[in-house]
Amino acid sequence: MYAQEAMMPRHAPLPPEWRCLEGIVHYVQQVSPKEFSCSCPNCGGAVHDNGEWPDRCRLFVDDHPTLFCRKCGHIAFPDQFGAEGYTPPSPEELEKWRRERERAELARQRSAERALQHLRQERVWLKYHRALDDYARKWWEGRGVSPKLQDWWKLGWRPNWIFTVNDKDYLTDSATIPLFDKGWKALNVKHRLVAPPDTVGKYRYELTGQPQPMFIANPENDLCEQVIAVEGEIKAMVVWATLADMDTRVVGLPGTRPSKDILAKLSEAERIILVMDPDAKQQAWELSKILGKKRCRVLIPNLKVDDAVLASGMGKRDLSYMLRNAIPAA
Repeated sequence: MYAQEAMMPRHAPLPPEWRCLEGIVHYVQQVSPKEFSCSCPNCGGAVHDNGEWPDRCRLFVDDHPTLFCRKCGHIAFPDQFGAEGYTPPSPEELEKWRRERERAELARQRSAERALQHLRQERVWLKYHRALDDYARKWWEGRGVSPKLQDWWKLGWRPNWIFTVNDKDYLTDSATIPLFDKGWKALNVKHRLVAPPDTVGKYRYELTGQPQPMFIANPENDLCEQVIAVEGEIKAMVVWATLADMDTRVVGLPGTRPSKDILAKLSEAERIILVMDPDAKQQAWELSKILGKKRCRVLIPNLKVDDAVLASGMGKRDLSYMLRNAIPAA
């Protein structure tokens, strides 16, 4: 079965204990026999830029059904939403539940740490880099990344990758992007699915449960002074390659809603130029508010920036001119 067969995540029905949340939460998925995920009634939740549904808010179905959001820490019970005949847990039972959730979260964090340690020890990204054949290298060249830069970033290829969506298997090649922190410290590997289902996101991470990383074009530089933050890792590669300056600080954002970890790293920059896609004008201005409007400038070209470089032959001079004339956010 090939990836051209489109599948969206199935919206699971709310369990009986949580029918009181009908119309309040969305994107319901069953995680296990006694656990569901959904958007949060307190902090919300939207589909991620890679197409995955929000899953930080969990509905537990046991002796005392409880809602817990790992993002904002919100805890709630069915009776708070008008459920009839529900008896909330006693303070002792609630404290026991809290301890159980803390132990589960600690176990999850330890598992994530072990997975990251394995990624670094085994240097998994090099296995994918060694899999680059002529076809894969030409694919990357078609995206605007030269063979020399493919080797610089250790870009790779995973042929015939079988991945699962809603219990159905799909087959596609994957172009791999190692994500490094300063000093080439590996954080994760991102897969760009070459032929994903039409309604499923193009991107998957090698490791789940990790903080969301961004692509740093030159991990040997600090993110100080001026940083050019481009929506998308491959677009960031094309921008950095076109500017042809090792000291230019370019990063690739994984979407229009970067994580707190990414925002914290960008806080080191004195000036930020946001280079966004044509359909992300509103998100660009919202992001500039979060980062600080006084230090942000916004560039939204008529074409996606990599398309502008590849299709219209934009070179260093024209791109530099566009960046210098980015609009102040303040």
